[in-house]
Amino acid sequence: MKYRLFLLILLALLSLRVSARDDGFRFFSDADRAAVRASAATPWGRAILDSLAGVVERRREHPLAVPLLEGGHLHDYFCPRHNVMLVFDWDRPAAHYCSLCGDYITGDKRRDWAWVNVLHARNLDYLVCATYLYLATGERKYAEYIRDMLLDYASKYPTYFEHNPDRRATALNSGRMFGQSLDEAVWASDAARAYAVARPVMTDREAGVIESGYLRVCADMLLKRRGGGNWQVWHNSGLIALGVALGDDSLIDTALNDSECGYRRLMEACVYPDGWWNEGSPTYHYYPLRAMLLSAGALRCRGIDLFDGRLFRMFASPAQGTYADLVFPAHNDGWHGESLTAQVRLYELAYAHYRDPLLLDVLKRCYREVPRNSYEALLNPDGAAFGGAAALPGSLVFGDLGVGILRSGRRTVVLKYGPYGGGHGHPDKLSVSVHDGRREILPDLGTSAYGVPAFRGWYRRTLAHNTVTVDGADQRPVAGALKTFRAAASGGTVAAVCDDAYAGVGMERTLTLRGERLKDVFIVRSDSLHTYDYVLLLTQRPRIGGTAQPAELGELPAYDYISDVRRYEKRREFVLEVPGARIGVKVGPAAAFEVFAGTAPGIPSSLNSTPAQSAPACYPVIVRVRGKNLRVETDWTFQ
Repeated sequence: MKYRLFLLILLALLSLRVSARDDGFRFFSDADRAAVRASAATPWGRAILDSLAGVVERRREHPLAVPLLEGGHLHDYFCPRHNVMLVFDWDRPAAHYCSLCGDYITGDKRRDWAWVNVLHARNLDYLVCATYLYLATGERKYAEYIRDMLLDYASKYPTYFEHNPDRRATALNSGRMFGQSLDEAVWASDAARAYAVARPVMTDREAGVIESGYLRVCADMLLKRRGGGNWQVWHNSGLIALGVALGDDSLIDTALNDSECGYRRLMEACVYPDGWWNEGSPTYHYYPLRAMLLSAGALRCRGIDLFDGRLFRMFASPAQGTYADLVFPAHNDGWHGESLTAQVRLYELAYAHYRDPLLLDVLKRCYREVPRNSYEALLNPDGAAFGGAAALPGSLVFGDLGVGILRSGRRTVVLKYGPYGGGHGHPDKLSVSVHDGRREILPDLGTSAYGVPAFRGWYRRTLAHNTVTVDGADQRPVAGALKTFRAAASGGTVAAVCDDAYAGVGMERTLTLRGERLKDVFIVRSDSLHTYDYVLLLTQRPRIGGTAQPAELGELPAYDYISDVRRYEKRREFVLEVPGARIGVKVGPAAAFEVFAGTAPGIPSSLNSTPAQSAPACYPVIVRVRGKNLRVETDWTFQ
């Protein structure tokens, strides 16, 4: 009898302990949990769970101990010579392999600190996979995996000092386990969810250790990180997640309603009416959008509905801005190759809440290119709904973003003329990119990792864009204006102007796409003499008729990144040929002009650990005219 009474009391205490985390602070609703379990019962859902289990078990093949050393900046985990990401090796924290060097980089503290950053990211993958496995299966071991790792973090997190990527002790944008508070908030946004899901298997003492050693310490740090832009959106996401995990509405209220940098304030200040984030890049659109979506999902448990029309437009607008292969132009500090398919996880989450046919159409487009295998898909158990055809968008303009897109079948031409983009902007008004339906012929190179010299030396220079550079200088951080837009079934016309990128110089560009033909007219006017460089950065080495001589472009910034330079003397017009297109070029008003061709840093390595096989390169063609005015007309014929 006493034994039975003891068991009843114990069960009651356990029930109270579990319900303490079921007190209205929950990341996953009953409907979410039911959806995950329903998906887990399907063949495609079981395949996802098998994949997640593989990630977890592979992680457990390596030491699970959290490093004692603070982490650095992910952008330093690149070879400074080749601009490619280094290959992560669990067993070599102080030796980092470059696939192009064919050797390890050693004795480099910045790479060592960045190695720790990558390890923390792998640990977060482990925690998230275990979270969904526990939700789907109820197997206790997955919750215990989460508990054990978070206990280790909680034992070490308070010992980390606040530092920046240079490992200097400063509170300005600094983190603890990372070299910046941005990464800290991203990690907390998912780690807090893992903690809340695994909380039922923890004793009160264990939960107290994690809350006091990690969750509360992280929240106190993020409360002191105040600013704007995508950093603050993530700070808010981290605070909201930590607030839900800790059951602390005061953290949530600050992150949501602070008059200077809360979620609501930043949504008004940083999101254009057309739905685009104001940094002008797909990469820097989806990056804060994920934080906003996580915030909205977390706050449902507090009866706060952030799934409004503006958040919906943040999903809807970019989905119309891709090439036919669903890849985005790499505007501003955007990573080249950023694809709508890479955001399919976010669209799964958005569709789970909005159930809107436009979002379903986006998912259909994506799943024609990639398999449906993310853990977010488990929240949408009706797998049959995601098959079938989807409509492709036509020509359009994003007026607030300042981007015009012409489409003819699978061919796409993009004109960029809008606001600068703040700290992640590039000086490239009236630049263009051209995609023939199979590949980019004329790319926007986007950005390299921020820790390599070419980032500021080349990729952020006007010369590294398909526009006009005046007197070798970069454009000023200004905005152009739309002049004309007419959509047509075969393409259409878009034109824009910019009169203050250079003092006393007015620029105008008009693009007309009709089926297999593109006409591009660039006009520059000034009352003073200038050296104009009209630039085309081609992804394939062009064929240019005539005799060329070796040449030097000089020591001006960015120009010294162009090698193997050849110089041609031309009169009035010439022809470029590249795989997929013939480009006739007419130049005026001067009868004679110079053409330079060479090799320069091309499409950079992305933020992944896939070994690079060759150094990226592009092939600039520079039409140089000295005078007051310039007119370059190119006639493209796609093959």
